[in-house]
Amino acid sequence: MPWVNRPVALYHAPESRLILYPTSAPACRRGQLRVSQGHGGVGLGNRLERVVFTNVGSNPCLLRGYPTITGFTSVGGRRALRPTRGGTYFGRLVPADMAPGGRTLLDLATSTHCEDGQSGTTYRQLVFGLPAGGSVRGGHVSITVLCGLSMSAFGLPQRYEPSPHPAPGTPGTLRVRVQLPAAARAGSVLRYTITLVNPTTTAVALHPCPGYTQALYAPGLVLRRSFALNCDSVDTIPAQGRVGYAMQLAVPNGAVVGVAKFGWSLDNPTGPFAGRGISITG
Repeated sequence: MPWVNRPVALYHAPESRLILYPTSAPACRRGQLRVSQGHGGVGLGNRLERVVFTNVGSNPCLLRGYPTITGFTSVGGRRALRPTRGGTYFGRLVPADMAPGGRTLLDLATSTHCEDGQSGTTYRQLVFGLPAGGSVRGGHVSITVLCGLSMSAFGLPQRYEPSPHPAPGTPGTLRVRVQLPAAARAGSVLRYTITLVNPTTTAVALHPCPGYTQALYAPGLVLRRSFALNCDSVDTIPAQGRVGYAMQLAVPNGAVVGVAKFGWSLDNPTGPFAGRGISITG
């Protein structure tokens, strides 16, 4: 199917509803808690240090808010850590009751990009001051600070309602395949092909004609455009069938030469979605 230039309003997928955890338990006391090192992580020059607080008591309790933290360094003496509050690069945590044996997390993150090449400061023998009063020792937990330190509140990762399952015969049940050139020149038109595949035993009607969104992401560039699909001649994708579509996307003159991420999706919460890497040339 040939490409048709029919722009539509830029599509924004609806946000999933946040599901809150119960938070009615009394505040945790130090005798109810055991502290251990959690799994860390890295991302775009940031390093995560996760601390796990386990309820070793016989009753539920709640840790919320922010602790104070002190620890010993290699030069001796107990020092206070002063992280920036509000969450880390790796996301926010939200409060949740801890059943006996349950866990609450605390995320601390530091940057690995230090202008002066410093190796960082490691804090050991940590003591965490609890928001409700009292403190708990960190056991073998340690924290290494490189360039700055940020901290989440006590809690668990945010959870959301799952995405709805597409109904049979709707575009969300399709799959998409992309034939994309290896490179595109800044200031030119990127020409490529997508194929919508119906793997189901139910024909998919394309009426009303769905829209789609194509995108390029690169340093200094976020390009998203939504168009109507060409449904002039084909308004149904038969069961086990497929239809190919010619596509075009204008690459801006100012696009930075290098690797970009390309994305394509039908305009509904369940997609289908496709993504590839592509080189932008001068």
